[in-house]
Amino acid sequence: MDPNIAVAQVDSLAGVAWSWTAAFAPRVVAAAIIIVGGLFLSYWLQRLLARAAARTRRFDPTLLPVLMAVIRYSIIILMVLLVLNQLGIQTTSLIALLGAAGLALGLALQGTLSNIAAGIMLLWLRPFRIGDYIAVNNMSGRVEETGLFACIIRTYDGARLFAPNSTLWNFALRNETSAPRRMVAVNVTIAGEGDEPARSALEAALGADPAILKQPVPEIFLDSTGAGNATLTCIFWTSSARFGEAQRMVTTRLREGLKAGGIAPADIQGIVRITPAPADPTRLIDL
Repeated sequence: MDPNIAVAQVDSLAGVAWSWTAAFAPRVVAAAIIIVGGLFLSYWLQRLLARAAARTRRFDPTLLPVLMAVIRYSIIILMVLLVLNQLGIQTTSLIALLGAAGLALGLALQGTLSNIAAGIMLLWLRPFRIGDYIAVNNMSGRVEETGLFACIIRTYDGARLFAPNSTLWNFALRNETSAPRRMVAVNVTIAGEGDEPARSALEAALGADPAILKQPVPEIFLDSTGAGNATLTCIFWTSSARFGEAQRMVTTRLREGLKAGGIAPADIQGIVRITPAPADPTRLIDL
């Protein structure tokens, strides 16, 4: 083989490589700048949104994780399209191809998409907010974060529960903290037929308890008598923030109040927290 021909071929290939490099190097550099700029813009906008949400009281923190996710994914999609266009790839046909692939992927991931739809409905109807204590489908805990796919719930024993949005949307949800006030009912059984001393002692105990609201006024009434005993029902209201405290301490405080009112410990037959029956008129008190 003629050495001059080999050298000419090498020079030709080198020239082609150099021309390609000269043509595509600026595009590659521009694509790299777009990627870096897009990542920085995404980070900066998320930080800006978080700071704005922290400074104003009108912003619902429930929306913050979702809005940050929307910003992040929107910038990533726009960044990818700009990079492909910068590299000379026609995005029109690519978008059509991605649409078909997205349809197939959506059919394969129906459960995941149902979580997104459920997340949108939860954000729209707002059955709970960040910090609310909820119970749904044998799950209960305080909501720490909401997202497009799932919510993070901190259970009563400190565990971190990852709950898909569809499990929260498709079942009846009980919000324990959304109402400003909660009702507590207690049955107190006293030996003997006379209930007036016990009633007075219970009224004093409920009035001295700081966790019990003065309005609506606590109610104490004779529920039943028989077998030498009298059962008094105490119904009172407490704020949602102190509902747990009131439930935990009511038995001890009522027992101490009865003792202070002159009721012998042997005459205190039982102190039991109850749930009023659906037909109980006390359920009709306006919240």
